[in-house]
Parts: sequence; C-alpha cells; structure tokens
Amino acid sequence: MLSARNIAALGFMTFAMYLGAGNLIFPPFLGLQAGEHFISGMAGFLLTGVGLPALALVMVALVNGSDNLTAALPKPVAIGFWVMVFIVIGPAFVIPRAITVAYQFSFAPFVGEAALLPFTVVFCLAAIVFALYPGKLVDTLGKWLTPMLVVILSVLAVTAFMSPAGETLAAVGPYQDKAFAEGLTQGYMTMDALGSIGFGWIIFRAIREMGVECPKATAKYTLMAAVMYAVAMALVYLSLAYIGSTSASLGSAFGNGGEILTAFTLTHFGTLGSVLLGVVMILACSTTAIGVTTAGSEFYSRTFQPVTYSRSVWVTMIVAGLVANLGLDQLLAITLPVVVALHPVAIALLVVAPLRRRLATPAVMAAVIAALAFGSVDALHILGKMPAEMDHWLAQYLPLYNDYAGWVVPSLVVVAIGVVASRATRPVLAVQS
Repeated sequence: MLSARNIAALGFMTFAMYLGAGNLIFPPFLGLQAGEHFISGMAGFLLTGVGLPALALVMVALVNGSDNLTAALPKPVAIGFWVMVFIVIGPAFVIPRAITVAYQFSFAPFVGEAALLPFTVVFCLAAIVFALYPGKLVDTLGKWLTPMLVVILSVLAVTAFMSPAGETLAAVGPYQDKAFAEGLTQGYMTMDALGSIGFGWIIFRAIREMGVECPKATAKYTLMAAVMYAVAMALVYLSLAYIGSTSASLGSAFGNGGEILTAFTLTHFGTLGSVLLGVVMILACSTTAIGVTTAGSEFYSRTFQPVTYSRSVWVTMIVAGLVANLGLDQLLAITLPVVVALHPVAIALLVVAPLRRRLATPAVMAAVIAALAFGSVDALHILGKMPAEMDHWLAQYLPLYNDYAGWVVPSLVVVAIGVVASRATRPVLAVQS
C-alpha cells in the first residue's frame, strides 16, 4: 500500500513527463482563435488532448505494462515498433526540440543564438544526472521539479483570471462554426498518446521501485496516476487557453502561443516575466527530456543485452544535443511524418490490447498494417504532400480525412473483421490441436 504522499508524487511525475514546451505553447493560440467559443473549443481539445493520452495509460495498466501492448505481434515487429517509438520521442525529435525551445524562451531573448551550444551541454548533463537514477525519478520529478513548475504556472493562472489582458476576442477560422470539432482535431494532433505508451515503462518501474509487486495493485496505482495527470493537465490547458482568449490588448499579430505567453508575462511582470517564462520552459522541457530518456533507456537495456541502461542514457542525450545544434530543422522534416504515422499504430495497439485473446496474430498484424498505411496517408495530408487530385478524392470518400484521422474507420473495420475471422477459426484450431 502506497502512502498518500507517494501516490501524489507518482501523479506529479506522470504530469511532468507530459508537460513539454509544446503543451504550454499550443493552448494560448487555441484560446486566441476560439475566442467567444472558448468553452466548446476547449471541450473538444480536452477530450482528445487529455482524454486520449489518459485512456492510453489506462489501457497500459489493464494489460499490465507497455511491453504487453505488442505481445501479440511477432517479436521482430514488436521490437522494431518500440525502437522507432523511442527514437522519434527521444533523440530524433522530442529531446532536440525541447532543448531548442527551452533556449529560445530563456537565454535567446538576452544573448541571441550565441549560447545555444553551452546551454545544450548544461541541459544534457543535467538530464543525464537525473536519468541515471531512475529509481529516484519519483523524488526528482514528483517531489521537486514538478512542484516548482506547478507553483509558477499557478502564479500565471491566478494572474490571468484576476487581471485578464483584455476582452474575449471573436472566434476566427474553423472555430467560428465548428469549434468543438476543431478542438477535437487539435487535441488529437498533440499526439500525446504516443508518449503514453512510452511513459508506461517508467510508471510501472517507478511503482515497482516503491515495493509494489502485485499486478492488480500496479494497475490500480497507474490508473490513479492517469487520473491525476488528466486533472492537472486539463487545468493547465484551460488556464493557458484563457490567457489566449483574453489577449486583446496584448497585440493582434501573434503567430503562436509562445508569442502570446511572452507578451502576457512582459505586460504583467516586466523583465521578471521573461525570466519567469524562461524558468517554466526550462523545467517543462527538462522533465520531458528526462522522462523520454529514461523510458527509452529502460527499453534498450531490457531488450538488447549488451546495452546497459547508463550507456543508453549517455548516447541518447549526446545524440539529442548534436541534433539540436547541427540539424534540427532537417531532421524534423524527416521525423515528423514518422511521428504522425506511428501515432495511429500506437492507438490501434491500444484498441487491440483488450481483444488480444479474441484476435489471432494475423488479425493483429492486419490492424497494425491498416493503421500504419492510413496513418501515412494522414501524414502526407498534414504535411501538404498529398497530390491535389488524390487529396480531393480522399476528402470525398475517406471518413475523417479532413480531420487528419482517416486511419480510424479502416482500422476499426479491420479489427472487426479480425474478431469475426478469429472467432470462426478458433474451433477449427482447437480440433486440429
């Protein structure tokens, strides 16, 4: 039985791993665009941006660990999937972006780009120090870094509600007549469900490090962490979106949520506001970098015997630091389509997980292939690479294509066919055996 303090720390740790720079930057811009339709837009956003990742953690708990999500797949396929996941949410995408975003909002306003390299060295070394002691991750994130982050975010939230920067603006773009649907789409595009299946490795290990061995108890505490994450993240999203929706007096030419937050903190706190925002960004990016590094290193050390956990931590952060300084833009152009395509596969595995005993391996593979194929179609659509004629045809005939979720219906159909086919062949298999 875990104490209330340890449960709270576990929840804080989970929340901190999700709260990256993108999670802070996006909601203010959504609030700005949604305007008077703030409530309906955020309702849709929270449903997929928070509900989907939380549901992913629930499914991880029900199958007793992230590694069991791919248990029905052939081993080479399962290993290949996890390697791709931890590469893109680690040194090839998430961590380099975290480094550069943290720098842009902390030191860049004062010294320009000149100090990116020394900042990267310090950032990576700090992340390595914390990641090298995964058994203390709950203490590091849940009892120290996250409370600091929550206090600063609370200051911003209270300031926003007590002294809004202006009146609520009029909705623009799709938020004018379909705010809820647009919120759903944008919440899905956070792609935090992909992070959920990776963070499941850490959460299960953290619970075991606390002395909990019973699978049912482990699942229970994972569910509790998921609920705590969902509540905390929803409050953060709502507060930041409210800042955006009441930013009329801050300016009108904002290109992203980061610019809104910068203007807000400068207006209310002056130069101290820039420092405050920089601290928030560094903490948020650090906790995410530590989380994905720990998750990936845990996987590599368990899967590839010659690879040690500590060596994986060092390699991950060194590669991420090099990418952040030498070729982030080029690599993002390559890895973003992979992230977009992997996300449907991850969700398909979450859907299939409770049906493992009803699905034969070929049926599971078919569901994964369908999700990957149509997820790749969505990736081309999101990146604007789909040929015009094909784009027009898919928009007419593929459900949810315009919402960047064209993979959903085909994948569900394949899963349904797989359930029926597996049920039909099971008696035959039983007789043969």
